[in-house]
Formats: sequence, C-alpha cells, structure tokens
Amino acid sequence: MLNFIGVVTSGLQKAGKFMQKDVYQQQYQEKLGFIPYNGTLNIKLKSDVEINLKEKYNEKLKIINGNENLGDVYFLEATICTIDKSISEKGAILFPTKTVHKIDTIEFVAKNRLREKMNLNDNTQVRVSIDN
Repeated sequence: MLNFIGVVTSGLQKAGKFMQKDVYQQQYQEKLGFIPYNGTLNIKLKSDVEINLKEKYNEKLKIINGNENLGDVYFLEATICTIDKSISEKGAILFPTKTVHKIDTIEFVAKNRLREKMNLNDNTQVRVSIDN
C-alpha cells in the first residue's frame, strides 16, 4: 500500500463545472460506482511522491474519456483519512490530462463533500492510501 500525507488547500473552484459535464457523469457512475461530489479536494503533498502510473499502477489505472472539447481523466481508487485515522472515505485520485496543478498537488474525489464530512479546513493534514 502506498501512503502519503498532505495538507488540504483551496483550489480555483473550477473542477465542479467540469465534473457536471454529461460526458463525465455517466462514466463516473459506471467506473467509480458513484457520482462524485461536485468538486475536488485539493491536497498539497508534504513530500515528493512519484507514482509510476505506467508500471506499478498500470493495471489499477482507469480512465474517464473526454471528448473533442474536454480532456480525459485518469484515476486511481484510493482512500483518504484524517491523520488520526478516525474518519476515512473511499474515493479516487484524479489525474486530468488538462490541469493547472503542479505535480505536488493532487485532486481527490468522493461521493460526499469531504470538507464537511471529515471536518477539513485549509492546512488540515490528511493521509491518502492507494492499494498496491
């Protein structure tokens, strides 16, 4: 299992409008098993993490197909939890082919609004886990 720690950060408030697009909605339901909350939780990683998507995680990497105007979104199913592990939520780390984020920031989606469900604010530490 790959675990890494990061802090919650505010995003640009743009992911929600893309996640609502019809081309993505049906695929999220089919491939994730749920339609994610309308937005992503941005997590700035505490240290550099290299996820070799093409090798170790290639079999687990899934794709939400875009169209001529909207890019594809790769994702890995993952779990997010509070540092003390008292609250956790299953979801996915998104790897949009079109993004404004640097490599040190990941976008996490889940069925619920994580800031509310897990009582998260900017600078709250969280742990994200990906099964090997």
